[in-house]
Amino acid sequence: MIPIFVASVSPFSGKNVICLGLGLQFKKDGYKVGYFKPVGFSPVFVEGVLTDEDAIFLSRALGVDVPLQSICPVILTDDTIRRLMSGEELNIRHKTLTAFSRASQEKDIMITRGLGRLSAGTCLRFSELDFIRESGAKVIFTDKFQSHIDMLDGFLYASKMLGEQLLGVVFNHVPPAKLNYARETLVPFLKRNGITTLGIIPKDPILSAVPIREIVNILNGKILCCEDKADELIEHFMIGAMSVESALNYFRKVSNKAVITGGDRSDIQLAALETPTKCLILTGELYPNAAILGRAQEVGVPIVVVRSDTASTLEVCENLSGYVSLHSWSKIQCAAEVVAREINFKTLYDRLGLSK
Repeated sequence: MIPIFVASVSPFSGKNVICLGLGLQFKKDGYKVGYFKPVGFSPVFVEGVLTDEDAIFLSRALGVDVPLQSICPVILTDDTIRRLMSGEELNIRHKTLTAFSRASQEKDIMITRGLGRLSAGTCLRFSELDFIRESGAKVIFTDKFQSHIDMLDGFLYASKMLGEQLLGVVFNHVPPAKLNYARETLVPFLKRNGITTLGIIPKDPILSAVPIREIVNILNGKILCCEDKADELIEHFMIGAMSVESALNYFRKVSNKAVITGGDRSDIQLAALETPTKCLILTGELYPNAAILGRAQEVGVPIVVVRSDTASTLEVCENLSGYVSLHSWSKIQCAAEVVAREINFKTLYDRLGLSK
């Protein structure tokens, strides 16, 4: 069994995409694949078992059939953190390695998703670096293409700490304008420093899109109509805080969008509904009038009411769009296609000693 650990320099760097894409390709090539997440931050009860929502979703997307307790053995709840801070011995190391051993049975490859940096989990007395060393995992590091200096620092530090255990790195979420720079400047730089680049994944509008339902959950909002459209994907967020004529011209330029505006701006709300809008987010916990609600129902656009102000709502939504959630079949298919196309599986298989 070969353990592959997917880590990142910073949070929200697309580890789920890499894990899912790798796992699906390995399965397609005939390997038995398992999935493991040592620590989870999204607690959920499934069949009476406390586990991690993302871990359950990805394991099911990969068709992994193991006991729920073995997929994500450590869930960070408020109670867990309180016990940890009080000095209680939680036996995280033993719990994690035992679960990993069970999840690995009869598997050819184990895909393990880390929290991020190698120091993550140090307060649990069993960090990601500890797990990598004790499990003998081969590591793929990824990061979202933002501050490329921080990214390069992270990749170089990982190489220094991991040595031969580092399989290579993946540049993720790269803007089109930066693709040539990544290929012609950064890849050769890393190669000169002994680091293999396994792939460069361009920014993808579908993978970056956010389901309406997820926006509602994060904002603690309420859907007033068209809840059957809540799984539609939002690619852009726009603020409506101008004249109606300006708003119409502005909104017509962008499709697959959510328009964020004050709940008292019925003129802007109506303008948004006359353009390719997928969701209206009304701020200030103000409800639309009957005419707006009726028009939204006619054109099939969900209206979401939230308590926060417009600026705060936009900030949350824009941060959310950086987090690649895969909780929809269209995004799973997209992730599989993108990873299969952009990752150099020949190099990866050679470094793992596998045949394709």
